[in-house]
Amino acid sequence: MAHSGNVVISGDGYDVIDCETCGFKHVTPLPDKLENETLYRDSHYDDGERDRLNYYERDRDWWLMSYRDVLNEITQFISPNDDNTLVDIGCGAGLFLEAAKEEGWNTVGVEISTIAANHCRDKGLDIINSSFDADLTSLPKNIKVVHMRNILEHVPDPFSLINVAFDKLASGGVLVVGVPNDFNPLQEGLRKTQDYKPWWVAVPHHLNYFDFGSLEALVSKCGFNPLSRFSSFPLDLFLAMGDNYIETPSVGRECHLKRVNFEWFMENAGLSHLRQDIYRAFSNLNLGREAIVIAQKP
Repeated sequence: MAHSGNVVISGDGYDVIDCETCGFKHVTPLPDKLENETLYRDSHYDDGERDRLNYYERDRDWWLMSYRDVLNEITQFISPNDDNTLVDIGCGAGLFLEAAKEEGWNTVGVEISTIAANHCRDKGLDIINSSFDADLTSLPKNIKVVHMRNILEHVPDPFSLINVAFDKLASGGVLVVGVPNDFNPLQEGLRKTQDYKPWWVAVPHHLNYFDFGSLEALVSKCGFNPLSRFSSFPLDLFLAMGDNYIETPSVGRECHLKRVNFEWFMENAGLSHLRQDIYRAFSNLNLGREAIVIAQKP
């Protein structure tokens, strides 16, 4: 596939282009598939800097609450029962699978990292240690949900991954796909007024950069019908208020905990539906840290 478009960011040996062919921003040149898979199979959860799995586990209860919001959104279209399977692609620490099991779904995780796959198996989760490819034959039948969060930004060919999800899903099944909401208005405003560098451009780990419009266009090109969209807390607000978590990681943890406290307040006050409505409203303004879309296979 030939890629062309205006360069929006240049870095050390790469450009990020607004690709006219793909309809979203991505790095050029792109790595090959084998090189990319090797990166995540061998080192993603063993990078020598932090224990990524414990990073998720220490906020376990909050993640489970957050994932219940996503599962509530899914059940507007498909309900869990003994015949319906939910597959989580790139399941990491397995917390979404745990939340889904608690809600009554049959669950299977697909995880390329051996370290993460073993972590999940130690918790009793059903895991396939593999990339998510067309020739993956060990998946169960009647897959009604494919959940794919924070995956598309990492792969050289997002179209291929969405097409595999389309083929694996049963008719009427839904895809839940989420990516970082990059080049959003708050990020661009911070670059313009406070001279921030584009901190969200993280090559070689992040290759593709989406917003709600380009993500919905991608899934539509692959045959899905978008049903709903929602977001997550717009962490860039902290930067706009003077909390520079980009230069000071400890400030980042403090900002994260403020976000966690806000969401627990909404939960404990019986306002979880309002919390979900707020994040739907953010999505219509192209705000929020994530762009999350639910789409259905006809």
